[in-house]
Amino acid sequence: MAKVYKPLSIILVFVLTLASAGCAELPPGSGFEWSGFSSPPDEVPIEDEHDPGYLTPVTPYATATSDMAIPTLSKPPDVAPTTDTYVTVYDQTIQYPQATKAYSFDLTTPPLIIEFEVEPKMITRIKHAKSDYKDRKYKDFIQVFPSENAWFLVTVRDRGSGAIVAEEGFGKLYSANTKKRLFIGRTGNYQIDLAGSEAKVHILMRAGGV
Repeated sequence: MAKVYKPLSIILVFVLTLASAGCAELPPGSGFEWSGFSSPPDEVPIEDEHDPGYLTPVTPYATATSDMAIPTLSKPPDVAPTTDTYVTVYDQTIQYPQATKAYSFDLTTPPLIIEFEVEPKMITRIKHAKSDYKDRKYKDFIQVFPSENAWFLVTVRDRGSGAIVAEEGFGKLYSANTKKRLFIGRTGNYQIDLAGSEAKVHILMRAGGV
């Protein structure tokens, strides 16, 4: 039995002696990989990889360092607001009933644009009628609607002949749209009549120049 274990003890002593002597190299195939604390192995080019040729190698940009100039943010230049090319010649709110107002205007630089917005007088009525739902009992219903007497009219005439050049309005013969515009595109000496009833109207007139 002593002949069997003696060679094993000699081998163990030999291995321990090499370890204590600082031998750091391990035999190939030991299974250890580079951990990052020592120099990495040299890169070995792979000969069988195919380069399709879409990219061309170039010199890389220098890596930024702490002593490089820090870029500063600059405010973009302020863009001047677009100026209105029209001149306001009239901007008023009229509460009707009121006497018809008339103005003359010599339009030398067209166009003349007349815009208006109407707030008609509102009528409130209580209607006693049968309900269309469930028990169909008679109930009081509140109805709110524009007055039938609410209207507004802008009339533009040629001052020399009195002929109507343009006309627009709210109510009566005109639709119930509360915002409207009237456009005059030729020069002339005009008279502008503003008439209405049971309505508050904001009127804005602008021209290409005065």
